[in-house]
Amino acid sequence: MKAFFQGWVVAILVMAATLAGNIQAVISKDVKTVNSLLAQTPVKADELDLAVSLPKLAQVIFKGGESSSGQIIGIDAQGQALSIQRSGKIATIPLSQIARVVFKNETLVYSRNELQFMRSIQIDRPQGKSVTWSGIPLNTFTIKNPIQGQAVVKLKPPVVSTAQLRGIRSVARNRQYVVDEIQFNSQQRTITILAKPY
Repeated sequence: MKAFFQGWVVAILVMAATLAGNIQAVISKDVKTVNSLLAQTPVKADELDLAVSLPKLAQVIFKGGESSSGQIIGIDAQGQALSIQRSGKIATIPLSQIARVVFKNETLVYSRNELQFMRSIQIDRPQGKSVTWSGIPLNTFTIKNPIQGQAVVKLKPPVVSTAQLRGIRSVARNRQYVVDEIQFNSQQRTITILAKPY
């Protein structure tokens, strides 16, 4: 009887050792797979596609001092032109003729979730500090929805630092960046954006 129990104990120990070895092999395989997937996934911590809003009424100020107003509906990076709509008519203006575009404060703005608000009227929380992003390549600014003034700007160094990107990401989680002004540099094919989070 004693030999019988000894046989069972030996069998149980052998089975436990085998199971432990198999479990260890499976765990190490999973860890290697996860680590390998993490290593293969490109992390773009220093790049951000930021949704911004363009108020519905803009004033285009020309280099000669004249101005025109309407809604910005497109920016053609290739053709270096701005499209503006007013009273159902569309005008295309070469960027080389524009000093800057100023968005009126007392106009409607759409947020990302398609809610409208007026910038001049106090909303449920105070507005944030104005920010300026200079030297943005023109082809990294895209108007996605011209009717609602929804645009996307790609931000990355050297336009903003990695630390600034972290701050912008943090603010953009629960606030909407609204553009106050755009300046064009047609020779360098860049733009400068002045914006404020609401």
